[in-house]
Amino acid sequence: WINDLHQYTNNAPLAVHFHNDMGMALENTLQAVRAGVSMVSGTFLGIGERAGNVALEQVLNGLRVRFGIEVKGINYDAIVHVCEFLEQLGVGPVPPYSKAAQRSQSGIHVNSVLYDPLSYIVFPHSELEVWFGKNSGASNFKYLFEKQVLQPQSQERYEKMRSVIKSLAIEQERSFTSQEILDLLEQGVFDE
Repeated sequence: WINDLHQYTNNAPLAVHFHNDMGMALENTLQAVRAGVSMVSGTFLGIGERAGNVALEQVLNGLRVRFGIEVKGINYDAIVHVCEFLEQLGVGPVPPYSKAAQRSQSGIHVNSVLYDPLSYIVFPHSELEVWFGKNSGASNFKYLFEKQVLQPQSQERYEKMRSVIKSLAIEQERSFTSQEILDLLEQGVFDE
């Protein structure tokens, strides 16, 4: 599909951003680069929402070892030190079947799940756990109130709650659980 996209966009530069929910982030990324993608969005150790993003150390070494492609400006000897440092901080990837992989804070992800549950919930045994933070959208509140607690609110109310939580999340440098949102609602935080 990358080749088709290049044709329809007059060879415009393309970027990819794959999550690892089904264990295919690395291979999809490598094949996308081989097909002409010029930018890869990923993280070291595959850190990221749900089951994580593509691990940049795997992409860089995969391109080098499998296809002889070295990315200019990369100090390949430093990669192991970056990964070791992150591991010392307790940072690491999340297994796809873990509870953490079922969490979503991103508004765009939650909005998609509202219309197609399989778009981001790839393991049907579990329910999406919606969190709320600086990257959340009104769709997070819509999901909570319309799909979980069955107390629909107005779109204007969802927007107001999103604005309040975004400010709190930035100020407190954290995310909020669904239960915390319901507690804040009961305390009247969204009415101020």
